[in-house]
Formats: sequence, C-alpha cells, structure tokens
Amino acid sequence: MRNVCPGIGLTGTQLGTHNTPEPRKPNVFAAFSVRNFRILWIGRVTSNMSRQMREFLRAWIVWESTRSPLRLGIVSASLAWPMLFMPFVGGFLADRLDRRLVLKFTETALVFLWGIVAALVYFQQIQWWHFIVSGLVSGIIQSIGRPGHQAILGNIVEETHMPSAVALDTAADTWPRAAGPAIGGILMGIIGVRLTFLLHVFGQIFTAITIFLLRWNPSEERLKQTEAGSVGSFFGGFRYVWNERVLFGLIGLGVCYAMVGSSVHFLMPVFADAILKVGATGLGFLMTSSTIGASLGSLVVVVLVNFPRRGYLLFAVACINVVFLILFSRSDTFSLSICIIVGMGMANVMFRAFRVTLMQILTPNHLKGRVISFQTAIQGMSWIGVLFMGSLAEILSSQMGLSFGPVRLGGNISNGAADTVLIGAILYGVATLAFFWLVPSLRRYR
Repeated sequence: MRNVCPGIGLTGTQLGTHNTPEPRKPNVFAAFSVRNFRILWIGRVTSNMSRQMREFLRAWIVWESTRSPLRLGIVSASLAWPMLFMPFVGGFLADRLDRRLVLKFTETALVFLWGIVAALVYFQQIQWWHFIVSGLVSGIIQSIGRPGHQAILGNIVEETHMPSAVALDTAADTWPRAAGPAIGGILMGIIGVRLTFLLHVFGQIFTAITIFLLRWNPSEERLKQTEAGSVGSFFGGFRYVWNERVLFGLIGLGVCYAMVGSSVHFLMPVFADAILKVGATGLGFLMTSSTIGASLGSLVVVVLVNFPRRGYLLFAVACINVVFLILFSRSDTFSLSICIIVGMGMANVMFRAFRVTLMQILTPNHLKGRVISFQTAIQGMSWIGVLFMGSLAEILSSQMGLSFGPVRLGGNISNGAADTVLIGAILYGVATLAFFWLVPSLRRYR
C-alpha cells in the first residue's frame, strides 16, 4: 500500500526536524487532474449547497410555525449533538470497510431521510419537533459519512496532490455557505417554501450519484489490519494521535478554538442589537461579511497550497485570528466591525484548512478515517463551547458582572457580550502560544 506519510515511524519531534520532502511543487489545481477527485468535488459542492439551503429553510419553517427562539435553538443544535461521539464510529468504519461502500450507504440514507421530510413539508404535515428527530438522524448519518469523505482523499489522490485536494475541498465547503441561503431565499420567494424544500432533495440525490460514479480497483486499496481485534483497531486512531505530537497539537488547537474562540458567532445578534445598534438588517450584513471573508480565505488557501513553512503559517494565521477577535470585541463602529469580520472569516477558514491539510499529510491511509474523525468531533464540541461561553456571557451581562481587583468586566448586556468575546480570544491566544511552545515540531513542520 502507498505510504501516505513519509514520517510514519518517527516521533512528533522528529517530524519537526526531518521535514517531509517536497521534490516538486504541483499546480494548485493539480487534484483536478484526477477523475475521481473531480467527481467527488462536484458532489461535495452540491451536498454543501443543499445542506445550506436546508438549514435556511428549516430555520424559517420552525420560526414561522412556533415564533420561539428556544425551539429554533434546539432544532439548530440537534444536528451537532451526535457529532460528539459518532464521528469516531464513522472513522473506524471508514478504515475497516470499503470507503465507497460507507459513503454510498450514508448518502443514500440522507436522500431517503430528507425525501420523507420534504414530503411532510409539501403536504403541510410537518411539525417543529420533526426537525429535531430528522436533525438527530441526519447528525448520526453525517457523523459516519464525513470522516469517510475526508479519508477517501487518500484513496484517490497522490500524496503530492494532497495539499491541493484539501484546499479545493475547503473551497467546496466554503462557497456554498454564501450561495446556499441566497439561492434558498430567492427560490422561496419565487416558488414557495414547499417546492424549494422539495427541490433541495435533488441536490442530495445528485451527490449520491457522484459517489456511485467513483471507480478504482478495490484490491489495490485493501486495508491490511495489523492490530488484534476490533476494539484495538477502534482505538488505533487515539493511540496514533497520542504518540504523534504534531497531530496532537493540531487537534488540541481545533478543540481550543471550538470551546472558547468561536463565541463571537453565536453572540453576533447581541453585537448587532446592543453594541452596534444596527438591528436585524445590520446582522444580515455582519453574517454576509463573515461568509465573504470565508470565501476569500478559501481562495488564499488555494494560492498558498505550496507554502513551504506550513507550521509557521498555521501559527501566524492563529495569531491573526486572535487579534481580529480582540479588535472586534472592542469595536463599536459598524463599518470597522464589518472589515474586522471579513478578516476574521478569512483567518477562520485558513486556520481550519491548514490544520486539516497537515492532518491528512501526517496520517497513513489505513488510519485516515479514525484520525480525521477528530475534526468532525471538534465541530460537535462547538456546542459545548456555546453552553460554556453562553453561561459566561449571561453572568457578565448581569448588573453584578465580575470584578478582579480594579478590573471590572460586564455589568450590562453590551459589555457582557463584548467582554465574553475578549476573554475567549485571550484564552484561545494563550492556548495557541502554549501548544506551539510545548510542541516545537508543530511550528517547524514543513
């Protein structure tokens, strides 16, 4: 089997001093030369586009029928709950079974699931709690499928094309975030909610078809299991991450951002209303600016796909993200906040893409599913961060606030939200410095 990571067998420190050889630099679009990747990429675009449309339509239907922010929040969070633990099952299956088989099952299951929901919407039989059930089921299915989607890159592209593949895959994940809700809103105004929800299912069907079109010789990619027993194999990814310090640092950075650095996203309505005084219209501009920044960030990732000092680049992007978070927490000017959010969106996407690229390069193909599953689990952990930082914001928004000697934090809603983002940025910055200092091979990796 092809050795995906030339550093296998070395410790994390050795990975930092024995850099991965790069005898040639492929074109940034090199992965598109591979037929299977082109097909997979097109399916990723339609899948993400359909998902963004679905989330937009689902939120509108729930709000229109309940007028309850609490129920809207429960429905929105239901998709993420299974992502706390199910991705590890998906990663294990992606490493033990034919990855195409896993993806065929998950994509087909999503077609049937959302086809049923679309029928309920079309015939006006949908209830708000149906979206909780479907969100949970969809979260389980996607948690099993997403590690396979990432791991299958190791089957269809060469190692030298991996940075290009991850960068282009990031673009396929980012651009639909802007286009999906916009298309959904336009279609909803033209043909109505029911037909639009029904139409988005065809995007899911198209994605499933692309998986069935993937072709390669299974005998060439037969995974050779060297561990004894399925239980040992299940924890193989955990052991590998624990022993490889660079991977451990990459995952740790992702967890820290999800837990304390991402609070700005769910507090955005508070900033729009209580701090910037721009209301719902301004909130729309803020969210759009974040999406534009993310889209630009995905372009930068493609351009910098062959950057030689990847560890230092990741460190720089993480530090820039911290600076943007601090600046946003202190800004009370709408135009300045817009500019900061664009930069923050760019930094967020670049940070994630560079982390995933390094994880792909450092992980051998027979462990990719289990290691990449950590990335999917990090997305689920973000809701733990929302609860933690949300509780902090609630405390700081009270009249009491928090006092540390001469320093007083919070005291009202606007100060509470701003200081929560500031605290999260500082904690995230300290964690970033700690990881790059304790794992020097992480910043020196090339």
